[in-house]
Amino acid sequence: MQHPWTSALVTGASSGIGEAIARQLAAAGVDVTVVARRTERLEKIATEYPGVVVVAADLTVPTDVTRVAQLLNDPTHTIDLLVNCAGVGSSGPFVDGSMETYHQLIDLNVSALVSLTHAAMAPMSAAKRGWIINISSLGGHTPGPSFAVYSATKAFVTSFSESLFEESRNDGVVVTAICPGATHTEFGETAGAVGDDLPAMLWQTADEVATESLEAAARGRAVRVTGTINRITGALTTVLPRAVNRRLSAMVTSKL
Repeated sequence: MQHPWTSALVTGASSGIGEAIARQLAAAGVDVTVVARRTERLEKIATEYPGVVVVAADLTVPTDVTRVAQLLNDPTHTIDLLVNCAGVGSSGPFVDGSMETYHQLIDLNVSALVSLTHAAMAPMSAAKRGWIINISSLGGHTPGPSFAVYSATKAFVTSFSESLFEESRNDGVVVTAICPGATHTEFGETAGAVGDDLPAMLWQTADEVATESLEAAARGRAVRVTGTINRITGALTTVLPRAVNRRLSAMVTSKL
């Protein structure tokens, strides 16, 4: 993989897309700091790739967010690339869910992502060089019945990232929103999105999403919907009436 980075910090690096991105970067010779709650999984990556730095942090905890943000502002160790991949999901009727779960979801998917992006952008803008990848979702393109809070957080991530892309256009900083569709990861199982009824062609592996993510950022893209079928689907959502998007989304989420 051709890449412009010398150092990166990846959140959510203990599994799924975050782990795949961290491994691809480390294999390409990038100095990677991996962040997640499950230290033992991060340490496994570190044993395979010398130079990987392990940081155990729960990004729903404000003090942990502050600690990771300080790493992004460390003048002795410049971070070229920030990958905000830490995230959580929940499924089911909104009224049946707990507010504790919803607050945790918003804290991680939105608040922590905004805080770390803000921390990274100051030194990147000063250096006129930097990249930020925010992992969003194709689910953020439309309403998500049965995934109402999750889909709303991902709509935020995409809009937020696109706004920053334009703000930073002349500052040497690239902010890219990555919007995967159905991906085989532990995340989907935890969120209740197994998708046994979805056609196999709609699924991607975490490695496939990671490769597209890094390529999109390196090329300076604002948004990348991963997977050909997903890109077609995403394009259709921009021309279909909102009522049709809602119904189609409900049909898809009912199969997850």
